This record gives sequence, structure tokens and C-alpha cells, in this order.
Amino acid sequence: MQVFWTFAGQTCQQAGVNVVQVDIANELLTPNRFFCTDPTDGSLRVGVDLGAFLLGTYDLTLTGFDAGGAILYRSSRQFTVQGDTELHVDLQPAAAGTISLNWTFGGLTCAQAGVTSVRMSVDGGLITDQSGSVDVACSAGGIDGTSISPLAPGTHRIDLVGVRGAQPSYWLPNRQVNVVSGASTSVLVDLPVGQPTFATADVSWDALASGGGFALGSLGAMTCAEAQVDVVQIALDPNLDGTGGIFAGEVACNTNDVEGAQVSPIPAGTHTFAISGIRGSTVVYQTLHPASARFELGLLSNVDVDADPVGSALGSATLSWDFGGASCPGPVTYTLTDPSGTKQSASASCQGLSLPLVASGLWGIDATAGAFQAHILFAVPNQTTASWIIPFSK
Repeated sequence: MQVFWTFAGQTCQQAGVNVVQVDIANELLTPNRFFCTDPTDGSLRVGVDLGAFLLGTYDLTLTGFDAGGAILYRSSRQFTVQGDTELHVDLQPAAAGTISLNWTFGGLTCAQAGVTSVRMSVDGGLITDQSGSVDVACSAGGIDGTSISPLAPGTHRIDLVGVRGAQPSYWLPNRQVNVVSGASTSVLVDLPVGQPTFATADVSWDALASGGGFALGSLGAMTCAEAQVDVVQIALDPNLDGTGGIFAGEVACNTNDVEGAQVSPIPAGTHTFAISGIRGSTVVYQTLHPASARFELGLLSNVDVDADPVGSALGSATLSWDFGGASCPGPVTYTLTDPSGTKQSASASCQGLSLPLVASGLWGIDATAGAFQAHILFAVPNQTTASWIIPFSK
């Protein structure tokens, strides 16, 4: 049985989905979690073959997670196996949840501790009140606390700072809270005495989960593996063109499936970031338009950074066809969409397709061969070549 997925009509990458979980009632699937990017060849998965099932009716649930483990999409449906079965499921956004926070400060109430406001960030996003201020009233309507919504189901990081006399005086970083879909989660937090002196930046170039990545185009950006980047250098407060700035670290482009890094200490205020993507010892991608974010003492702020190809900005790709064990019915008629959104149509033999010296970035291919079709994204890395296997299905 083959299951194919989209997310409100979007691909994994467009929807920010990193992992898809497949559950069938009363059936043990091993494995049942699949990365949207195939680890064997780097291609974008659009579905999975679950193998053979006995004739009958089954209950299927598909769940799409972001890179942080939060549930973004979920859909359930029944299906009947009567031979070869192919399912196409368009997952819908999961119902959001709410966090109801109640707080104390070293065991004291807002009034007892003299705390007038609380500053917060959730998953690196600063929380503001209705007027846009980061100083959320410590007590409102007789309640020492606040509610935060909407939040995707899953685990979230909360950082909190209690402000007394306009000074950060209590600090609780990195509190983990689990949010349930369609429900309110009550959380009691006690902030210990603390005076944070710096903020932290969560700098991300994760093309599958953020607005960052390499060679951002009409179809999205490339991941570290797709762009063939080994190391990333981070610059704080660079020039307007992304050059210069303060060296803020050099890290592996991908560390345990995390394409980003936390940088501290960061002073309070608005700051910009740029990255350089390095292959071997050569810079092949560079931020041309630095990304900015606001920073508050004691809190985490997200910064999604992209980098453009440098030099020729050209690469090459070789595509081969996979018909799941069947013979190629050929020829293969295809439409390519390049990173600028321009489309071109042609046909190719069963031997595959070579694309020499074309624009670096994420490309799309929509292809037909007999009763088989393929709809998938592939990457062309800057100043090098990549080989991709394009899967077809009926």
C-alpha cells in the first residue's frame, strides 16, 4: 500500500513539515515516522510504501511535525484494501492549543515581589500585549498570569523575565511546556531571583522549518545537504550587504538534524545577522540581505537567515527515473520549474535527464511517462553537481 501526502495543498517543505508519522489502528508499523527529505538520496518525499496489507478496512492517521517536534498537520480517514491500494491524503492544520500561565516570584505574588510586568518568549518569538509592548502586566483582573494562544500542539520552550522597577529581577529560562491540540494547558511557574545581562539568538538556516536556507527561490530554499554546505560562519551586525560585522561563531551546517545555532551573549535591542556557507574551504553562499530581530535581556529570539549563491551561481544536476521496479514506459514528458519560477517543458528518454550549468537553487519537476507520474522538488547546488532519483507512481 502506498500513501502520498500533501499539507493543505502544499509540499512538506512549503508547509514547514519535517517528519510525517503514519499510524493505522490495530496495526504496528515499524518504522512509522518518515523524514520529508529522504536520507538516502536527499530527495523530497511525497509519500511512502507501507508494504502489503490483508483485505479489509483500516483507520489511518497521518501527522506532520515541524523540526522542533510540534504537530502542524493531522488528518484521519478510513480506507479499504482490495488489492493494490494507493491513498492520497491532504493533511489539514492541527487544532491549536493554549497555555494558561500562572506565576510567582521566589514564591511571592506579583504585589509581594514588586513585579509590575513579565517579559516572555515562546520558541524564540517575543510575546507582546494588545498594545504591542513586551511588558505584559504581571497581574490583570485579579490573576497573576496570562494566556498565550494559538500554539501548535507539541512541546514549546518558554523563557520568562520578571520586571521590577523597570529592571529585570527574576528569570526563568527554557521552561518546557506541552500543548494539547484544541485544549488549554495550565502551567504554574515560579521565577527565581535573577538579573539576566544578555539575550540569546537562535539563528536558523533550516529550509524545512523556517524562512532561512540557501539560494531561496520561488519553490523555497535548499538545506545544508542539498546545498552541499559543510560549515557555516555567523556574523553579528554586518553591513547592509551582509559583509563584515562581528564574528559570532563557526559551526557545522547540520548538527544532529539541527540547521542553526544559538548565539550569546547578545545585547538588548535590534540586531542583524548574516551567514556564510562554506564547502571545504570555499565560501559558496553568502547572506546579501541580513535578517534582523529584537532582543530582550534573558529571552531567546529567533532569526531566520538565508544565503545566496556566490560566484557563478550555477550548478548541475543529473536526474534518473524510478518506476518502483516497473520498466520505463518512456518517453518521459516533463515540465521543469526553475528557482525563479520560470517553467520549461520537453521530453527525455528513459536514460534520464542531464541539466548542466543551470541556476543554483530548488527546482521542481512534473513528469509523465505512460500511466506514471512524478511531482517532486530537487536541488542544484552552487558550483558543483548533484544526482537525483525521481520516483514515479501510478
